[in-house]
Amino acid sequence: MENYKINNKIKHPLDLKKYTLILALFVCMFSFCQTGYSTSMNITPATLSVDVQSKGTATVKILDDEKNPLYNIPVFAKSDSEVIATVTPALAFTNTAGKVSFSITGISNGTSTITFFSNTLTKSIPVTIVSNIASCAVASSSGGGTDDFGPETMNDGIEKEDCSYHWIRTSKNGRKKTGWIQLDWNKEVTVTRMTIQTTDCNESCGEISADPFYVDPGRNLGNGLVQYLDEDGVTWITDDEFIEEIGDVEYSFTKPITTKAIRIVKISPSFYCEGQQSNPVVFEWKVFGTPSCK
Repeated sequence: MENYKINNKIKHPLDLKKYTLILALFVCMFSFCQTGYSTSMNITPATLSVDVQSKGTATVKILDDEKNPLYNIPVFAKSDSEVIATVTPALAFTNTAGKVSFSITGISNGTSTITFFSNTLTKSIPVTIVSNIASCAVASSSGGGTDDFGPETMNDGIEKEDCSYHWIRTSKNGRKKTGWIQLDWNKEVTVTRMTIQTTDCNESCGEISADPFYVDPGRNLGNGLVQYLDEDGVTWITDDEFIEEIGDVEYSFTKPITTKAIRIVKISPSFYCEGQQSNPVVFEWKVFGTPSCK
């Protein structure tokens, strides 16, 4: 009888599992109570473009059925292709404004889908990881520099600091004319933005005009109309324009453009740049998009 009483006090291993299960159910029910009234999830931006080896940010906002922000709500994040983009942290909690931000890192050129989960809410955004694809295009222009200053210097990877450039003729025999520059790919590419390195209107290459690489600061590319080639291979479509830019031009397309060629027409220097005010120069023309040149 004494042995029976001793053995009766020993907990069976199944009892421990039972208590663990009850605890887990309690935690799940508590979590549901915290997120059960979450009725909407908003993500900004709706799409994201990130350079290779750079970072972007996506912000999730959780609201209740009365559109009030919910605090301390868990949000999970996952990338469908971590060889293209990663997202961190994998789990975070909303702040008092109902928001939580995630960092998205570009690993390689391509498109990935980042999905966010919170209770029964799920939402995804496409993330495009872009790189400079100008180098695999053929550059041309309406005329100007040749040989060491030919159009191919616009996308040869040699940047502003090395004073390698192409100049575009915008005057002839004392009369103004408009110039253009163009990039052609041998297959369709999708482009999102571009950078045109030109003079900054205050200083440029060389200190004296006798220097063969001297560039007057007034030879700035400050105005241009941006166009891309339609899928018919004939029609040019205008995306937008930039006006009176001073220094390097940072241009974002109105939406990701799929094309085989882009060009900038009606090129002229910025009115606000003092100096020569003709024959603007392009040190390097970078276009960011997919697929990569490799």
